[in-house]
Amino acid sequence: MTKSVDDITNDALRQGGILALLYFDVHGNSAEMVKNIMVGFIAKMGKEYGVIYAYGEIDEPIENNGMISASAEVKLLAKDYRILQNICGQYSPIGVEILRPSEVTLSLGEAQAALLDVAMLSAQFVTTMMDKLMTPAEKADYQKKMLQRAEIGKRLMEKKG
Repeated sequence: MTKSVDDITNDALRQGGILALLYFDVHGNSAEMVKNIMVGFIAKMGKEYGVIYAYGEIDEPIENNGMISASAEVKLLAKDYRILQNICGQYSPIGVEILRPSEVTLSLGEAQAALLDVAMLSAQFVTTMMDKLMTPAEKADYQKKMLQRAEIGKRLMEKKG
């Protein structure tokens, strides 16, 4: 027997899942291109690790100052909070609304893992920006500062232990 979307959703929520609405916008040169990008974007999101389902409604593209834009509302069921957080970090919605459950409880380990995910995402962003925007001299200076920062972190951890 095939489960309904409600059954799948309720089962996932009982096991720590999160049901959310994610809001996105995309811009381009043609209405068809914008719609195709958004369809591909939603399909890709639905295949991400820990995403149980994602489906969206794409608004009709509109023209504004020579640019075509469209928005979408994506209903997404994630296995847990951390998966939802990572999807938000990777896909950068312009808005997020958690529909269910009404409260999110994280263990200490889950909270720490979620925070580390944010830190890794931030580090990846900085690395990308460094590669695109910094001169070799600025990169070397930044690397030196990061090594100093790592050494301070190491000393703090040794004090704690």
